[in-house]
Amino acid sequence: MEYVFNLPEAVPAGKVLVHNHVRPTSRLGFAGFRAWLDDPGENYEICDCGWASKLSEHYRVARARQRFGLSR
Repeated sequence: MEYVFNLPEAVPAGKVLVHNHVRPTSRLGFAGFRAWLDDPGENYEICDCGWASKLSEHYRVARARQRFGLSR
């Protein structure tokens, strides 16, 4: 895992751009919003929040209900 401090122009091959559960902000590190590059994994899910709209896709940490198969 490698934290990013600016939105990358491209995600390196074999990596995914992920952010935490905090509401995205335009400035990384503000109000607890963090992002990083990591290997793909089942603990990440595609995110549609619009934060990194110039990239084809980005991910967020999967919600606990989905990760652990819990029902509502």
